[in-house]
Amino acid sequence: MQRSTDLRQMRIVFRPRLKLGMHEILTSTVFGVIAGVLASILERADSMITGGNATPLGYSNTYAWVLLSAYLYGPIGALITTEVQALIGLLTIANPLSWLWPAVNAVFALVAGCTALSIQKVRPRSSIKTRLVIMSLALAILDVPAVYLVVVVVLGLPFIVYQLALPMYIGLQLVPATLIAWLLLRALERTGLKF
Repeated sequence: MQRSTDLRQMRIVFRPRLKLGMHEILTSTVFGVIAGVLASILERADSMITGGNATPLGYSNTYAWVLLSAYLYGPIGALITTEVQALIGLLTIANPLSWLWPAVNAVFALVAGCTALSIQKVRPRSSIKTRLVIMSLALAILDVPAVYLVVVVVLGLPFIVYQLALPMYIGLQLVPATLIAWLLLRALERTGLKF
């Protein structure tokens, strides 16, 4: 009985910030390493499943870790996480577009982190779920130009492919990525470690 009471009292304190200490930098780096290793595996699985035409597993993995890091540490933490993950993707050549992900993911990390900071200012008492959903909505809106950039501009595919891909990536952002980030936060909360 005492254990469950202790778990209910533990909460990961939501304080995204622009200035990070060594602990936050190292934690963001560890998140990036985990995300990068998982991305290397998941993006290869995506290639086998979709023939390289889409990256649903890699996408969900990347943006779940971006949401987690942005939730905890704001834009700088999210940027560290996503750039470490992208560097691992470059080194392992996880995806033919690995060269593009550092720039694209950096924009997503900054948007997620700045959204986290904004939520902290406007609604400091909002729940974890509410914050993650709002951050995820901001990233889903960012999918509109990002998917266009990748599908039409970089890959040179017809506009109809963009129209077909966009709902998939918005759906991946709103459901699996958000759910995974929430589950990761819950798991971290249960460890009792300081984040």
